[in-house]
Formats: sequence, structure tokens, C-alpha cells
Amino acid sequence: MDSAPLCVKFTGTNYSTWAFQFELFLKGKDLWGHIDGTDVEKPSTFEKSQDVGFSPSWAVLDARIMSWLLGSVEPHIVTHLRPHRSAQSMWAYLKKVYHQDNDARRFQLEHAIAMFQHGSLSIQDYYFGISDSLA
Repeated sequence: MDSAPLCVKFTGTNYSTWAFQFELFLKGKDLWGHIDGTDVEKPSTFEKSQDVGFSPSWAVLDARIMSWLLGSVEPHIVTHLRPHRSAQSMWAYLKKVYHQDNDARRFQLEHAIAMFQHGSLSIQDYYFGISDSLA
């Protein structure tokens, strides 16, 4: 199972793009169940030596996903993930802290637009100037 590099690194401000990419990455490896809870750790029913078609255990796969998560976020975010002991827990933490609902995102965008400057004019003055010239 190779780990093709993820193109988008999570910086703390690009959660939606990063989460979309990471979800597809895990689904492509049939490991999304570790995040959404549909694939839970099951007790082993036999020893590895008896398993002719041995595949990595749930814990090994979860550790691999946690490693990919840690490798796909900025170092200052890694610090906050250290207490988490499962990929699902790490994902839930990131979603809780960084995922913005639509109202919060809308406010953020409206604020950014209001603060935007075009030369020495505010965006409002710039657009009023355009609308006046078109009238």
C-alpha cells in the first residue's frame, strides 16, 4: 500500500479543501471506515502465523492513517494531535476545531470583502463608483 503524496497540506485555514482531498485519498485505499466508524477494531480470532493471506491488522492500518494525517498538516497543528490515539479521534478534533459552518464562513468572506482595498478606495467605494458610472 503506497502512500501517494497529498497535494494540499492543511495549514489551519484550508480545511474544506484538505479534508476533501484526504477523504478521497482514504476512500481510494478502502480505509475511510477508520474515520467514519464503519470499520472498528475487532478482536483477532487466530494468530498471524495461521493466516495464510495475512493483511495488516486494524491497529497497523489505523497507525498508518494517523501517520498520513500527521504528515499532511503543518507542524503547529501536529502538536494538537499528539494526545489522540486513533485516526478517527484526530479527524474529529480537526473537524471540530477547523470546520466552519456556512454562517461563520459567510461572515468571514463578507468581512474580507468589506476590508478589501482597490488602490486607495474601499471595495464599497470602488463598486459605488462603477455603478454610478454605469447609471
